[in-house]
Amino acid sequence: MTYSAVHDLFIDERELRVYSNGSGKPVLMLHDLGTSAATFEHLTTPLVRADRELVAVDLPGSGRSDPVPGTDLASYVEHLAMMLPSLGSDPIDILGHGFGGYLAACLAARYPQLIHRLLLCEPAAPPRSGPPASGRMSPGMALSGAMTTLRRGKLRQNLQGFSRAKSVLDQLGVADPGWWDSLGRITAPTMVLCTSAAEVGERAVMDLIAAAIPGAVRATMACPRRPHTSAPVEFSTQILEFFCH
Repeated sequence: MTYSAVHDLFIDERELRVYSNGSGKPVLMLHDLGTSAATFEHLTTPLVRADRELVAVDLPGSGRSDPVPGTDLASYVEHLAMMLPSLGSDPIDILGHGFGGYLAACLAARYPQLIHRLLLCEPAAPPRSGPPASGRMSPGMALSGAMTTLRRGKLRQNLQGFSRAKSVLDQLGVADPGWWDSLGRITAPTMVLCTSAAEVGERAVMDLIAAAIPGAVRATMACPRRPHTSAPVEFSTQILEFFCH
C-alpha cells in the first residue's frame, strides 16, 4: 500500500508537498536528508490497519517541496510549525528520522502544546560542546538524494539541494548547548530509538538525548539502520505500541 492522497500546502507562498493514507488520529512523519516522504511508504499498511492516518511531508527543499527562504535550521522548524494546524486542532503524534528527528525535537521543545507523543528514530543532533565538525554527506546519501530529485522532485528548484544539505550538516556540526537545554522543555511522552547497527558513539548520543528529555524512554531495535525500510513490520509494531499507548 502506498499513499492514497497527495496535496500541496502553501506556506509563505512556498509549496509543501503532503502525502497521506488512512483515517483516524494522524501520525506526522519527517524524513532524513537525502530522502523524501516516500521513505515511509512501507508503513502505510500497518498504520491504516490500526485505524491511524499516516501523514508524511517532503521536507523543504526535498522531493516536491520548495526550499525555505534561508538556510538556517530555525527556518525549517518555523516552516513546519506553520503547517501543523492543517492536521487538526488536537496535539499530534510525530515520528522523525535523522534530520527529521532533529526537527521533531525542535518542534516539541518550542511548541509543546502542539505535540501529543514524540518518537525520535536515529535523530541527528549537534554536539553540546567542542570545535565545529564539518558535515560530510555519505555517497549513499548523495546518491539517494539525486535519485529522489530525479524521480519525485522539482529538478529546477532542487538543483541546489546538495549545497542546502551540506549547509544543514555543517550547522549540525556546530556545538549548540542551547539545543540540548531546550530538550528539557519537551512535555510529550518521548521514545528515542536506534538500531543495533548504530556505533557505540551514536548509541551514547541517543542515551544523552533520552536523558535530557523528561521521562523519555530509550529503545534499540535488532535490525539494520533505517528501520522503517529495513524492518518495516517490526518497526510499525514498535511505533504503534508507543503511539497507541
